[in-house]
Amino acid sequence: MKPIRPKLALAAISLCLSVSSFAEEITLLATMGSKAVFQVNGQKKSLQIGQQVGDAKIISIAADSAVIETSNGRQRRLGLGEGYVASIQTQSDGDSSLVLSPSYGGHYLADVSINGQTQRGVIDTGATHLSMSSKTADALNIDYRSGIQGRSQTANGTIKAWLVKVPQLRLGTVTLYNIDLSVRDSNEAGPVLIGMSTLNRFQMKREQDLMILSKKAY
Repeated sequence: MKPIRPKLALAAISLCLSVSSFAEEITLLATMGSKAVFQVNGQKKSLQIGQQVGDAKIISIAADSAVIETSNGRQRRLGLGEGYVASIQTQSDGDSSLVLSPSYGGHYLADVSINGQTQRGVIDTGATHLSMSSKTADALNIDYRSGIQGRSQTANGTIKAWLVKVPQLRLGTVTLYNIDLSVRDSNEAGPVLIGMSTLNRFQMKREQDLMILSKKAY
């Protein structure tokens, strides 16, 4: 009798990624801490968070599930034995909606791209503006020091801040224009907070554990 390895969580999760004229068959076979074993078109691959599995990126791995993000920016958390079909579309300015599934910690995450650079952001309906630290703003090549200077209240006290307008950004695959951004004078490396100056460009609704953001027509 073979020994039982309790840390190995077996799964039977099949994912068909339709890409124009072909589809990739992807199955999650097992999870082991920060790694997962996938079968991609008959070949086994051991991958970590952040790596690609076919046309999908591994966002997080838990004992009984994994979150992946397809090339169109949509995320889905797959429980053991759960499968779904994801359509892969070419990114364009015409994309008008995002479908987000919660991370393992219950947060909704999306990429924020500005000036050709991308940072991970977390949906925060309690924040007034799209918000980030000056360290993150520097990485995104944002000229925030030319903005309106003010003060920002944080857990560590009041710090200097700037309010600027970003001419264009992408939230996932959706392009937005003239978004108010608050930049805190801080070297913290936390995620970008996607506040209401960005979210008010969308109609927001929840379907079970999914958050659906549909761009408003102006």
